[in-house]
Amino acid sequence: MRTAEARKLLGVDAAATPEAIKKAFRHLAMLWHPDRNPAPEAGEFFARLNAACEHLLAITAAARASTRKTTSRGEDRHQDIELDIEHICLGGQAEVALKTSTECTVCGGEGFIESASSQLCPHCKGSGRVRIGRELFRCEDCDGRGYTRRVRCPNCNGSGKQIDTRMLAVTVPPGVLPGDELRLLGEGFPPESGKGCPGDLHLRIRLRPHPLYTLEGSDLTLERPVSAFVLLGGGTVAVPSPGSLHDLELKPGPASAREQVIAGAGVPARGKRAAGKLRVRLAPVLPSVSTPALVKLYHALQTEVEHAGRNSLPELAAWEKRWLSKE
Repeated sequence: MRTAEARKLLGVDAAATPEAIKKAFRHLAMLWHPDRNPAPEAGEFFARLNAACEHLLAITAAARASTRKTTSRGEDRHQDIELDIEHICLGGQAEVALKTSTECTVCGGEGFIESASSQLCPHCKGSGRVRIGRELFRCEDCDGRGYTRRVRCPNCNGSGKQIDTRMLAVTVPPGVLPGDELRLLGEGFPPESGKGCPGDLHLRIRLRPHPLYTLEGSDLTLERPVSAFVLLGGGTVAVPSPGSLHDLELKPGPASAREQVIAGAGVPARGKRAAGKLRVRLAPVLPSVSTPALVKLYHALQTEVEHAGRNSLPELAAWEKRWLSKE
């Protein structure tokens, strides 16, 4: 790729610094990465942008250092991100914590600091000698004195490194599933040489447990309590799904658990993956409290059922015939 073409693709001039080139690349990559842009030409154009970024960074690095070293790309970083079902169905913003190991700011990476007063040497416990095998040798930490002002850094516990945490905002598109990956350009590790494009961050999606919904493939399943009388006589019940409500029509039937399906109300479609279903498991519920008015209605209902004949309560009729009949 020619330098002029690379500058035109990224929209930078000849005086652009490596930081300006990376910023221009990240901005355009957010628009043209094939994970974000479904256009057929997105993949090819993104590859050209990446090539342009590396080309210009190589030229800039060579010009500044006056060497023939080529630029390198940092390693990709892999991490999990835990999402709610609402994120998976509706998309939105989430946060992920990125931990990086950096040089301790207190001890400058040495692992030790100078204390204000002398202290008992923790290595030799004040004896000035350490045993190696069967022989005693002078303690190098305190130079044989038994006391030292050089103590382990309390900030890094002597490692010379400290862990810094940065919260990164992540845009979650609707329709992703556990096991899918979100790729964030330029959020991986920096190149070892300090010059070049950073790697990418790959976030593997994990699902946080939900108090109402369970996920089976692209289908959502929930259990909805329903009055046994509604199951017997039919009617309409409201059913939630992430972001919306649905009116579910029930036909008259037995007052027993049943499942009904609402097509397209599960996880939305993404790419070649079709939208899932919402599976509603209906659980019959009977009144737990009886008032005088309800008792009269129950008696009237029982009388009406008995008049309807044995076919209305076949299980009861079969039991009574077997165990109560004198024949």
